[in-house]
Amino acid sequence: MDPAEEFPVPFLPTDGEILHCLLRPKIAGAYIDSRFTHLVHDIHDVFSLPPDQLAASHAHAPGAQGDKAWYFFSTRIGSGGRGRRVGGDGSKRWCPVGSKKELAGGGGYCRRLRYREKTAKGVFAPGWMMLEYGVAQEHAVADLVLCKIFQSPHSGSGSPSSSKSTSASAGRKRKADALLC
Repeated sequence: MDPAEEFPVPFLPTDGEILHCLLRPKIAGAYIDSRFTHLVHDIHDVFSLPPDQLAASHAHAPGAQGDKAWYFFSTRIGSGGRGRRVGGDGSKRWCPVGSKKELAGGGGYCRRLRYREKTAKGVFAPGWMMLEYGVAQEHAVADLVLCKIFQSPHSGSGSPSSSKSTSASAGRKRKADALLC
């Protein structure tokens, strides 16, 4: 049965609920409300597959206004400073958007990432976003994160960029064959 049918109301947990009701209990091996366990999947490495493949092979949680989101418990891979490689060839990447946000109440963070692919025509951003929730290093007993993956409602045409793109954070131009992030 589709979890969206079994859980007909939108699953819209707050940052605090994700941290304190899902991630911290999972790290501690404690009880997680069984109404939510089928909405959050266990996967060793959320960065091993492109988001469209993850979405196709896992049930989504119902969102607001028919939106879909996929939630995954995953091992923390790398620091995420310049992005996280998807697969092995380096042409696909989750790139950080803004800085890591410390969550209210302390001890946790949320990092926003955007999925990009490098093609012969330039860098392609198909509109996939990720929110990665983690526990601050000094509070962590395991390298476990909770990742929410969804299609951005503001995604544009998704067409590859031209051979040069503007880096908003650095205010300079760079070639498309440079790093994706």
